[in-house]
Amino acid sequence: MAKDKEKKEKKDKKKDDAPAEEAPAAAPAEEAAPTPSAAPAPKKVGNVFALFKQNQIQEFKEAFTMIDQDRDGIIGPDDLSNIFQQIGREADPKVVKEMLAESAEKLNFTHFLTLFGEKLHGTDTEGTLRDAFTLFDEDKVGVLPEEYVKDLLTNVGDQYNKDEIKQVWKEAPIEGGKFDYVKFVRLIKRGKEEE
Repeated sequence: MAKDKEKKEKKDKKKDDAPAEEAPAAAPAEEAAPTPSAAPAPKKVGNVFALFKQNQIQEFKEAFTMIDQDRDGIIGPDDLSNIFQQIGREADPKVVKEMLAESAEKLNFTHFLTLFGEKLHGTDTEGTLRDAFTLFDEDKVGVLPEEYVKDLLTNVGDQYNKDEIKQVWKEAPIEGGKFDYVKFVRLIKRGKEEE
């Protein structure tokens, strides 16, 4: 048993010492392989490895390895509790459970990266996006006047230029001068669906 652990540590060390270009190519195949007892996967972001640069993936891998205290390739409640202890805090089991509930009950590197992809790349839920548009919809009918939306995009917050508006309007569901934000949110989250 001690020899197996030593081999695993040497193998892990070898991976960490490998050039950055090789790390992500090996990681998806190893980490993505589902185990029969694994909990359901989190929501998909597409190819999560495409969301980050090589050096970012390497940094996430290092962070994952630090958190994975028992080096079994999965972050579980004990791993998180140990991290809390290392920073001088007592781990509240409820908080640990909530943290793990954002993904599968136990989380491998691919799930870990997916969580960060969702958080860092603004992948809010459909409901959250729809609610944001609803704030501007006084009648709560699911559509907004096209000119009103253009005015908001060009004059409020991160202001869009004419080319950006043109790009958005290529795909935007607009009929009779009305911008259908319910369909637009669906398009953002699900892409074009075959009918």
